[in-house]
Amino acid sequence: MSIENEIFRLQFEDFLWIVFIVLACLNIWGDYDDRLFLRSNNSFYKEESNRIFNFTLFITFFIYLYFFIRNYKKYMEVNDYQKKLYSVKLFGSIFLIVGVICLLYFQSHQNSFVGSPAI
Repeated sequence: MSIENEIFRLQFEDFLWIVFIVLACLNIWGDYDDRLFLRSNNSFYKEESNRIFNFTLFITFFIYLYFFIRNYKKYMEVNDYQKKLYSVKLFGSIFLIVGVICLLYFQSHQNSFVGSPAI
């Protein structure tokens, strides 16, 4: 892989981390809505927090999917000696994706849990 491609990849991943920071801020907003819901018992706040949490999980899924694809490509490029180590990274990416899918399932099938889904 050329140096220019690696620099582009790193710049793109910087962008992904900024997106992740925005998602974390949205989760803080969702937690704030949950606090408002607990104080007022106004279902609008609970519905809004659930929409925020669903959105952040959905976007997080695609971020983790990108990292899985990147890690898979790197895994395929390394020699047999390094494959064992790179497989750990690859399995970690798989576990993150599975975790987000589980959280999305939970978030879409519940309506009363208070708090962010811990992405």
